[in-house]
Amino acid sequence: MSSKSLLINLIVSAFLGVSISFGDFYLFHFILIITLILWIYKLKENDYKINISILSKRYVPTMILIFFWYLLSLIWVPNIELGFKYIFYLFCGITIFLSIIYFCSNIKNLNKVFHILSFLIFVEIAIALIESFTTFRMPISSYSSMATFFGKDPVNFSEFDNIFLYSNIRPPTGFRWNTNDLAICMIISLPFFLCNKKTLVKIFGTLVITTIVIMTASRAVFLSLILIYTLYLFFIKKRIGTLSLVWSISLLIIWSMTQLRESENPRINELANSVDAIILFLSGDVDIGGSLEWRRELVDNGLKAFFNSYGVGLGAGGSTANQEIMGAVAGRFTSMHNFWVELLVEGGLFVAVLILFWILTVIYKLFIISRTSTNQTILYYSKSLFLSMIAFIPAAVAASSTIYFFPMWILFGFTISVISLSVKRSI
Repeated sequence: MSSKSLLINLIVSAFLGVSISFGDFYLFHFILIITLILWIYKLKENDYKINISILSKRYVPTMILIFFWYLLSLIWVPNIELGFKYIFYLFCGITIFLSIIYFCSNIKNLNKVFHILSFLIFVEIAIALIESFTTFRMPISSYSSMATFFGKDPVNFSEFDNIFLYSNIRPPTGFRWNTNDLAICMIISLPFFLCNKKTLVKIFGTLVITTIVIMTASRAVFLSLILIYTLYLFFIKKRIGTLSLVWSISLLIIWSMTQLRESENPRINELANSVDAIILFLSGDVDIGGSLEWRRELVDNGLKAFFNSYGVGLGAGGSTANQEIMGAVAGRFTSMHNFWVELLVEGGLFVAVLILFWILTVIYKLFIISRTSTNQTILYYSKSLFLSMIAFIPAAVAASSTIYFFPMWILFGFTISVISLSVKRSI
């Protein structure tokens, strides 16, 4: 198998993630091992001469620097085993990130990766919709009875049955095992539908992804959904009047529904109270599974440990190690469940400031490209990625951690590839 074929398989297996796995061993890990063996073999053939030109590409050194900072932090981590585990997660993510940048060195390969990922997104959408409205479950799903055959421990969903708003649905998981991870994957995919010139694709993506996000009941991702639609109308379509009209109508409908809660018509009454329940859910007054309560406790514990570290951070895997020492929140949670706080608590101010600057710079660069590029392909990618990167910021809060969330690394790698190619074509 050629190195290019291996890289494509690596990217595909990264997107599929946990959906093809047994226990903690993914198909991705198997292909990664083969890729590393081939790389070592080729390195030997080249008399151990390493081509590190990819590391000098713009925006790449920041990720490498973050990796070495976490590697250095193994000196002071509270749990060395969890520290090495976190380093492995980071290594996998950066490998995906660099593999995409290396492979997408030209428009042809960039389009190839995009078309493959597009196909996989359509498949995942189909699976998520089936899971949302039928009893079908992916074999490797946190709500599947078959999960035990693949070395997984399924989640007991009965704890959610008393929530009246969601009593008749079962959240989809797609390829992700976790509903929040699926929601994040969908939300960073949505802009590629919205910015597509084909009306049918635009409408299809808008409807199905909105449906899936609602079915996952992910508060942070739902807010990202609203953010995407707002930014799309404001920056991409430049329809400020339409945006104002949409917001006005939406607020008017919500206000009208709240006034009809006491209606004698049972159907109107039910609809009005459903809207009211959704508002309560988004505001946090309806807390499914007590998620807000235990998330706040995890964040508070992490921030206290961060301040005690004088801003240096607890190091790789430190937030989980700290929580394990204190005892699991709600009897089972030790992960931070807030990616941005996790970066601050574990990486310290150094990593938090570095990654914040990196993301904001990348978003700004994508915005400039979306305004100045004359290449239609680059223009489409830059507009879509501009919205995806912004949407990812609030959406990432929903996941337990995105450090091992491979679609994030795919997004980052594809983004830097587009920026690099836009610079090449402008020279």
